[in-house]
Amino acid sequence: MSGATLPSTSETSLVTSRLAQLRSKISLWFWIDGLSRIAWGALLLSLADLILDYLFRMDLSQRAVMLALMIAATVWIAYKWLFLPLSQVPSDDALCLRVEAANKHLGESLISALQLARLPEDKQHGMSPLLMNQTIRMGMKRAQEVDFSNVLDSLSFRFHAILLVLALGLSSWCVISIAAFPSGILRIWAERNLLLMSTPWPQSTNLEIERAVNGKVVFPRGEDWTQFVTVAADSKIFPDSVHIDFRRARGRQSQAMKRTTEQPTDGSQRFEAVFNNVLEPFEFRARGGDAYTDWVQVELVDPPAVDSLELEVTPPQYANLAPEKLPPGRGPYYVLRGSSLAIQGTSTKPLASASIVIDDEKSIELKVDNSLSFSGVVDISNFVAGQYTIVLKDELGLSSRRNTSFGIRIRLDREPRVRMRLLGVSGVVVPKARIPLAGRLTDDFGIVSSQIEYSWTTSDTERKQGDGTVALESLTKQLPALEVDFADVVELEPLAIPTGSALTLRIAARDNDNVKDDAADEVPNVGKSSDFLLRVVTEDELRADLLRREKEQRQEFERLLKNEEDILTETRALEATTNNSAALESIQKDMLLQLQRRQKQVASNTAAIAERFSGFVLEVENNRIEEPGGKLQTRLTKEIVEPMQLVSGPMASESIAKLDETRRQSADVKPRGEAFAQAVAVQQKMVDEMRLILSRMVKAEGFQEAVNLLYEIQKSQQDVYDRTMKEKAERIQNILEKEGSTPTPPAPQTPVPQSPAPPEAQPPATEPAPAEEATAAAKE
Repeated sequence: MSGATLPSTSETSLVTSRLAQLRSKISLWFWIDGLSRIAWGALLLSLADLILDYLFRMDLSQRAVMLALMIAATVWIAYKWLFLPLSQVPSDDALCLRVEAANKHLGESLISALQLARLPEDKQHGMSPLLMNQTIRMGMKRAQEVDFSNVLDSLSFRFHAILLVLALGLSSWCVISIAAFPSGILRIWAERNLLLMSTPWPQSTNLEIERAVNGKVVFPRGEDWTQFVTVAADSKIFPDSVHIDFRRARGRQSQAMKRTTEQPTDGSQRFEAVFNNVLEPFEFRARGGDAYTDWVQVELVDPPAVDSLELEVTPPQYANLAPEKLPPGRGPYYVLRGSSLAIQGTSTKPLASASIVIDDEKSIELKVDNSLSFSGVVDISNFVAGQYTIVLKDELGLSSRRNTSFGIRIRLDREPRVRMRLLGVSGVVVPKARIPLAGRLTDDFGIVSSQIEYSWTTSDTERKQGDGTVALESLTKQLPALEVDFADVVELEPLAIPTGSALTLRIAARDNDNVKDDAADEVPNVGKSSDFLLRVVTEDELRADLLRREKEQRQEFERLLKNEEDILTETRALEATTNNSAALESIQKDMLLQLQRRQKQVASNTAAIAERFSGFVLEVENNRIEEPGGKLQTRLTKEIVEPMQLVSGPMASESIAKLDETRRQSADVKPRGEAFAQAVAVQQKMVDEMRLILSRMVKAEGFQEAVNLLYEIQKSQQDVYDRTMKEKAERIQNILEKEGSTPTPPAPQTPVPQSPAPPEAQPPATEPAPAEEATAAAKE
């Protein structure tokens, strides 16, 4: 027994090689099974991804996530069903156990033989070599009788092999379809989900988000923004409504868009949605019909704003003013019509365009100099009153809703201010009168012309009227000028204004404003003075009017004389009362003050009457009733005006001074008495002089009444003469008509009555007799 030898290595290597072949078959089985699972898993995942993307129109990020999930799932399948099984290589013992399990009649002979054959000699001590040899030989013999491959499931292997072939065939068909059909569903899916492109799915409606570039659209921060979505003209179905879906937007999930009022002319349709006061970024997409757009990221940027602004107005040329800078932020600005406005400023960010909008109606483009600065000019033709708004657009086309604006108000060049007054005439004048006038013309920028405008209308039944202008030489020499003082005379005789007319005079001045008013198409800046209304009368009517006014002044002067007599009486009474008093009492001092005030009032009223009589003198001269320095003017001046001026001037001043001195010397008996006596004496002189003036005035009135009576008689005689000549001509005409001849009778020579001078200056006429009697009565 001890001489028995173990089987040779060649006997055991046969089993070992068969186990190696089994191990290779197992690896092949794992490859077939793993690859089939990987292929079908990838196909099913791709199919699911295609269905999900087609139904829900996933955006780029969603598709990227799905691609990552598919890759991860495929890798997991490969790891679990291919890499993990292949990494676990079965040992010979494990394979032997698997073979013995599949062949029950082997028992444990195969594993025992294989293990005993591997024992080294140093571990064989204590074992029967014969028994070991017999066990090994028996196990090897039985192993040769068994097919090791029956441990594999051949049916499952064939099934997975078929599945792998089918998966490879289906994958090849998909690849060929993707390559051969560019518009096919598989090609679109591959581009969208494998290459992550934005290729759209076939759809009947095509939507386009305006201003979206590379999946982004820019909104102005903090502003209201209107976003437009267009349904392309090549769409087969035009939806009735389009919605916007929001993502990462607070409080909103979707919003319906409104169809714009004005639609494009190319057949497309446009919808709009307003985003109010956008402060945070978000994402949105548009959907309508069967179309879904990609998600668009909203980026917020600050809209352009005016950083600095300079406004310079250039007044019209006629104003002769230098350009003026307008202080920013202090509008509205009042500017002369016909000016131009220069605008220059800078922006907070680069600009693509700039414009200025006037009252949301007229837009004027501004020049963008270096992206940040802008400038322009609003010329005379466009410079109007209104609200001026500067609209800036950046390179993205954004503009701020809160644009910089300022108001312009047109400051019209006021018409010249004209003041005029008539000198030395009243409300009635004769046709040959001269009318002195004086005044002042002022204007902001210059007066170029001025003239007298007149118009007249008769009040008789024929209602004649006329108008015209008269140039003033004194004004013409001083123009053009900003300010003119003038004094001149208007002669009425060349104007041929009939008596009984209402004459209106005014002065008109035109400034140098040459800017046309488009509405009126004329230069409107003509200033006019107040109208002066005069009544043109005959000489006797003027004399009657003068006499009436003289009577009024005489009555007023009588009242003043009475007041002065009262002052004299009260002064004498006060003097007598205080003659023996050591000092004046307070009540007596108050009486002196009252007398002073009354004396001043009498003096001022007397001076006013003297001034009115001076006006009568000028009126006589300007109406040419008599030659300058005539008896009427001399009488009024020497007998009335100058004495009145003496009374109202030196005499009244002396009386007031003496009364004041009396009051101040109230404690000194002697000086007070002297002042009292002097005051009474002066007042007595005033009373005497005023009585003398009054008697002259009464005498002058009688004289003037006689003269006026003479003129009335002459007028009556002239009227009788005119009627007589007219009746004579009519009778001659009747006689000639009865005889059958109708020669034209000569026109009667109506004598033109001459305005007679006062009886002192003209000898009485020999006829008619009533005039002689009137003249004699006037002399008496």
